[in-house]
Amino acid sequence: MFYLAAFPQFITGANQSVTSSFLLVFLHSAINAVWFGAMVLLVSQLATLTRKGAFQRWLKGVTGVVFIWFGIKLASYRITP
Repeated sequence: MFYLAAFPQFITGANQSVTSSFLLVFLHSAINAVWFGAMVLLVSQLATLTRKGAFQRWLKGVTGVVFIWFGIKLASYRITP
């Protein structure tokens, strides 16, 4: 549906409209393949990093500090009439 809705505004009315349509769709597909391939590689690297024990301890420490801060804020909250 995206190709039917968005791409006609970029295609001229000349005789080569079918060729330019296929070229436009091919370029869009190639850019998407490169982008999503890079995202897969990045997320896989981040997944291996987050499985390490040092990162897990750091994350639990940060989460603990945030929860303690929330608790202090909640304990010091005053309701004004």
